[in-house]
Order: sequence, then C-alpha cells, then structure tokens
Amino acid sequence: MANEIKMITEAELARMANPTDFDTDRVKNKVLDVQYGTLPEQKLDIYLPDEVTAPIPVIFYVHGGGWCLGTKRLGALDCIIDAIKYGYAVVVPDYRLAPGVTYPEFIFDIKTAVRWARANAAQYGFDPEKFAMVGDSAGGHITLVMGFTGGWVEYEDEEYGWAGYSTKLQAICDMYGPSIIYADEDQWYRESGVPCMKIMPENGGKAISMYEQAFGTMNKSLLRVISPYNMVHKDIPPTMIQQGMADAVVAYQHSTLLAEKIAKVCGEDRVVLKTYAERNHSDKDFMTEENCKEVLEFFDKYLK
Repeated sequence: MANEIKMITEAELARMANPTDFDTDRVKNKVLDVQYGTLPEQKLDIYLPDEVTAPIPVIFYVHGGGWCLGTKRLGALDCIIDAIKYGYAVVVPDYRLAPGVTYPEFIFDIKTAVRWARANAAQYGFDPEKFAMVGDSAGGHITLVMGFTGGWVEYEDEEYGWAGYSTKLQAICDMYGPSIIYADEDQWYRESGVPCMKIMPENGGKAISMYEQAFGTMNKSLLRVISPYNMVHKDIPPTMIQQGMADAVVAYQHSTLLAEKIAKVCGEDRVVLKTYAERNHSDKDFMTEENCKEVLEFFDKYLK
C-alpha cells in the first residue's frame, strides 16, 4: 500500500510538537521555577488545587518536542492541567535537550525531579506513595522509560541530588510516544497507508528522521537499548497508552505493539490502550478536559 510523504521544516515540527505556550496565570495556586537539581536548567513548576487537603496525589507532565524542543511551559500541558480541579497536584519539570546532552541525561533529569518531589513532599502536601506521570510524543518515550526503569541502578544517576529517594511511579500514561525506535517506520506507514511527515533540513539535503536529529545516530543496537518496548518486565506500573491512528509523526504501531507486549508479559490488566481513528500527532482533541478526564479515570484507580 502506497503512502504519502510530507516534508516539514524543523520550525513546523516545533509548532506541531509544542502546540501551546501555557499561561501560568490560568492557575491561582502555583509555585514556579523551583530548583529541583544542581544544574541551572533543572527547574520545575507546581500547579495545585485551590484548596489543598494534604496529602494529595501527584501527576508529573513531561513535554514533547523530539527530545530537542520545548519547555515546561511550551508543550501540551493542557492535556493534564485540569487534573488540579480533581484533587491532583501537577508537577512540570524542564529537562536538558539534545543535542546539548545525549541520552540518558534527560532521563536523569526527570529521575532527579521525582526524587526531589519525594524528598520535599511534606512541604507541598504531596503524597509520596501516589506518583503518576504523563508525557506526550518524546515526553511519552521519557515517561515509558521512567515507568519501566524505576529502581534500575543504571538509570538512577544521583549526582544531581536527592540520593536514596525512589523514582518508582504508581501509574503512567504515554501519549503517542515512540517505543520501538529501531523499527522500520517507513514500512509501517506503507502498510497502513497513513501519510507520514519527515524533517526537511533547513539547509537542504537529505531528509533525516527525528531520532537521528535527537540522538545523532541511527545505529540499530543503540536504538534497541533506548526503546521502551525492550524494557518491559513483569513489574512495570499500570500503563495507559493514547494513540491517534492518523499520526503522521509517530506511527501508531509503536503503541499497538507495545500494548500487546505489556499484555503478554504482565497480563491484560496492566495496560489500557486507547486509539482514536481521526487524531493526528499532538491533535487538539488530546488537549481537552474530556481527554484529561479519560486519563484521570485511569489514574484514579491507582492514586485515589
């Protein structure tokens, strides 16, 4: 089956991957630009319900942007910010971006943010036993890695602070994140007939994949190591996956095959896969309160 390829510039990818510039004035009860690690870039924002009855469960949001774009206020925070209306705290960390750092440095950043939140739970009214995470696109990949490697020593680099605190999560939600980075996505798109997008270099030349753009390599062995699909084990936290079947940036097979593997390894009750026939990457329908409620229905089972 033939498929259409659309070339997009890096600027167009940025607009798609980072759909909104979040206005912090929308939230009354908040604490902004909190230093969570030893590096200047390691800061986070905290959004809280108007009335906090401690302890409250926490949802971390990890922004997308191909691992090389976006900030804690330039992303898809609308996908989960309404959680504060339902008694959750929403914590949004910045992380260092490629190519300034390489994998797994940005994973270490988010690990540090989770340790910080547990170490400082009493100050902000957090329940340290009820931590969840949601991420979109590249943030979905980071969320999956975070969920699947909780407690793994090789992913617990503690040099940025709060050594000894757990980074385990009680539930995660991956929104259209890549999980099988070494796959032949061109073949997937040919089989499905879904139009796909590729990055057009600003100075012309051959199009490159967003993985090469982010990680500087297309080495299959490396990409296998950093693929969440190969990190699945029987003790991963309950996992929700949201995926648009018309996704032109991250092929839907990343999500469907990951869900199948989780069900096989962990049991069908460990994964919930939600697919949407007409939604594209970073689709506006992922940013609605209705979509947030769908995610919260899943998190409520494990955090409330």
